[in-house]
Amino acid sequence: MNQDRPLLQVNALKKHFPIHGGLLKRVVGQVKAVDGINLYIKRGETLGLVGESGCGKSTTGRTIIRLLEPTAGEVIFNDPELGKVHVEQLDAKELKQIRPNMQIIFQDPFSSLDPRMTVGRIVS
Repeated sequence: MNQDRPLLQVNALKKHFPIHGGLLKRVVGQVKAVDGINLYIKRGETLGLVGESGCGKSTTGRTIIRLLEPTAGEVIFNDPELGKVHVEQLDAKELKQIRPNMQIIFQDPFSSLDPRMTVGRIVS
């Protein structure tokens, strides 16, 4: 495997949820939960996604590993065994094969962030 490749590359990832309205429950709009995220993670790096409640952090993670289907974008995972994999194109069988190598760690902010401390002090 080429060590110069990123472990994970996300290009223009979007996840929009339809808003249904009216008597016939037609789609009248969209909630743009994730709208054009790009990121690049090298092997051995750790990424922490931080933001306000409801800003799309969990939706981003769930969409990257396809617990939610992306509206648009590209997710490339360089798997040590399978090589370069376009996660957004995998079928259910292929997802099952690759998921043991991908993981999200959700963290309870009330148990990890002390509101009496500054962000700088919490990170340090």
